[in-house]
Amino acid sequence: MNNLGERIRTIRLSKGISTDQLASLTGVSQATISRIEGDIRSPSIETLLKICDALEVPIADIFEENDNLSPDMLSLIITAKKLTPHQRKKITEMIESFLK
Repeated sequence: MNNLGERIRTIRLSKGISTDQLASLTGVSQATISRIEGDIRSPSIETLLKICDALEVPIADIFEENDNLSPDMLSLIITAKKLTPHQRKKITEMIESFLK
């Protein structure tokens, strides 16, 4: 469960949500969220489910093994998951044009 807090922070930031907003959405104090994101405190399953619900991500995304990915790459993946297949195809074509 290494970097669980960092994963939560990355997902939260990719969605443009502040710790105060996440606290409001979850009913968990802002201080507790900060401790979780700082890997000072491990969340209970109940708290983790509240966070995932508020961030609108499956709990599996929090535990996905992306330890080799930088936070910006993880953010791109999370954003790409929101796109339709057609949108992902167009973005992929655009990225590939930069690489030529």
